[in-house]
Amino acid sequence: MSAWILMSSLVRQVDSGIDEERDENEAGSGGADLGTGGVEAEPFEPIEQAIKIAIVAFSLLLLGLSISAYRKTALKRILYASVAFGLFAVQMFFDYLEDVVKGFDAPFNDIIFTGITLAILALFFMAVVRKT
Repeated sequence: MSAWILMSSLVRQVDSGIDEERDENEAGSGGADLGTGGVEAEPFEPIEQAIKIAIVAFSLLLLGLSISAYRKTALKRILYASVAFGLFAVQMFFDYLEDVVKGFDAPFNDIIFTGITLAILALFFMAVVRKT
């Protein structure tokens, strides 16, 4: 799971670097766009956004189920897993917002996403290792 998030972060960084190079090349060409019409469309972006929303919904479902299980059993390890599912939902929601809302993209977002991933891993580790 964390490897997927790390790869997603790396892909975003590479994509943003390619977009910056493309913008610099277009600016240097004197405004000629060679018949592209100036439209940049990513055909799979709606699918990617729908998958992110589905991940958030599934994480929230798992959060609800694990909270219900915690209320029935009162095991601390289930509580750790519940918080991890909640953090994963928050992380994916902010990742979705970063893609959709242009003003939401901040330079420190990658640090926050990486910190949340570390917290998720630590919580799942505690859920596995904890005895009660």
